[in-house]
Amino acid sequence: MTIGILFSCSNDDGNESQTVDMRINHYQNTGIAVGPVLTLLVQQGDAIGTNNWSKFYTNIEGFNFVPGKIHNISVRVEQIANPPADGSSLKYTLLEIKSIQDVENETPFKIDLKIDGQSFITTNSGYELLNQIDINCNIMCDELDSTLENQDFVIGTFKRLDSGKIQLIEIE
Repeated sequence: MTIGILFSCSNDDGNESQTVDMRINHYQNTGIAVGPVLTLLVQQGDAIGTNNWSKFYTNIEGFNFVPGKIHNISVRVEQIANPPADGSSLKYTLLEIKSIQDVENETPFKIDLKIDGQSFITTNSGYELLNQIDINCNIMCDELDSTLENQDFVIGTFKRLDSGKIQLIEIE
């Protein structure tokens, strides 16, 4: 606990920092920053332990996301004096992993597949989420193609497969 207090009071670059507890969900979602991106889903403060998750567009220095695991972490948050025009004004640094909870592969989760006309599905080598996460659309590939072509907003419900892929089980 002393480490958290010391970091909370540090003022190395003239900017105050604070220690924040966060919960990182077991899967990533999509979002639009400068372009389409994968985001973490996080809870902070009073939202921890609720069903409310927020998309988190910033990197957490020292934290490596692991699919299928919920991480409870403590981070240092610092103001960035001259942030890049397309970046965050806050820097997040991992201080401690407080706990890790495994999530069963069969646990369903929702991912935005298309937001306001921007599709996050790539098909360079099979179906993927932004060329990063393999999607098994099984018998739903034609329905997925049609829905992506004809709707501006598409949400897919998935489950995790042992192979590291995710399997599409429903389209909204």
